[in-house]
Amino acid sequence: MLEALGDLDELNAAIGLASSIYQELSEELSKVQAHIFEISSEIAGFPQGFNDEKVSEIERLLNKYSSGLPVLRNFVLPSGHLGATALHLARAICRRAERRTVSLLKLGRCSPLHVKYLNRLSSLLFVLALWINYQRGIEERVWRGRK
Repeated sequence: MLEALGDLDELNAAIGLASSIYQELSEELSKVQAHIFEISSEIAGFPQGFNDEKVSEIERLLNKYSSGLPVLRNFVLPSGHLGATALHLARAICRRAERRTVSLLKLGRCSPLHVKYLNRLSSLLFVLALWINYQRGIEERVWRGRK
């Protein structure tokens, strides 16, 4: 449990960093930070009433920010604008937090909703990174793999 709480704390700090760098997203990211605190509190045993509406909020943001983005046909390297790079880092931390909560879920120590939220959040953080680069006219660096 402590590892999951630590990962969620690290995630919250990384999102705060991204929000400070790219303030145009600070309102949305501030809400996400509050949601992460709710998840952390519930995992620690203090019910907060975390519900499906929080997941729906993330999915609405995903739709909002992904519409208009070019279709990806390759993996992209985490890079570009500093705010985008910070969001890529937050996404990686979010994926780790998700893995830890899956372990807790198997032990009955968290809700499936917590895992679902973190899964959708990692997608949102990725999309927001792409969106920042797109807004700034920064082309994504595509990973080509072996030729």
